[in-house]
Amino acid sequence: MRLLAVAGATAAGLGLALSAAVPAIAAPAKSSATVSAPASVTEGDTFDVTVTLHGAVDVYGFEAVVAFDPAVAAYVDGSAVAPAGGFDSVHTGTGTVDLASTRLGTSPALSGDVAFTLRFSAVAAGSTAFSLSALSLVDAASTVTASTNDASSPAVTVEPAVVTTPTPTPTASTDPAGGTDPADGAGSTAATSADDLASTGSDVLPFALAALALLVVGAAAVLVVVRRRRTGDAR
Repeated sequence: MRLLAVAGATAAGLGLALSAAVPAIAAPAKSSATVSAPASVTEGDTFDVTVTLHGAVDVYGFEAVVAFDPAVAAYVDGSAVAPAGGFDSVHTGTGTVDLASTRLGTSPALSGDVAFTLRFSAVAAGSTAFSLSALSLVDAASTVTASTNDASSPAVTVEPAVVTTPTPTPTASTDPAGGTDPADGAGSTAATSADDLASTGSDVLPFALAALALLVVGAAAVLVVVRRRRTGDAR
């Protein structure tokens, strides 16, 4: 195992010294484990999954595999947070994250509650649980103990992202009666139409006056001719 290579290099010397100076160290153990995660997230969000080993005894290193549905979530590279004072290594597979952690130098073995956190991104709508599918514990003498009593989180529901549609900008329109729809511009179009009509009227007025003058002159000429004919007939 990769963990044995890492832990062996850092703990072999310390294990030999301890074996010569003190009685044999108890094998590493834990009483239970839990996996916690949010109940619901939105597509595109990131969220944390925390694995906690409760009642740990003489844990100098461990290797844990967390499994999940890769169609729903993805591990965020470099996001693992393990107990301080050790060396950590993360390997990912399809739907798995494998975290190996070992103490360094004179760092004491871990006891009590031991926790590590992994960050994920919600890549698609759906749901997935996060399961501690495998766990191995290592003591200071590099003895490996496969642990039982694996745990799983409740299903995490990924909700679809909300897509907002831009509201179209209202434009002015004329109704069939020649007016303006009040909802489209509060009379701005009506004012424009009135200005256009006023301009058109002022342009036509000279021509109308000229035509009227011609009509008056023509009528006067007709009256003159009629009167001359009547005068001639009278003579």
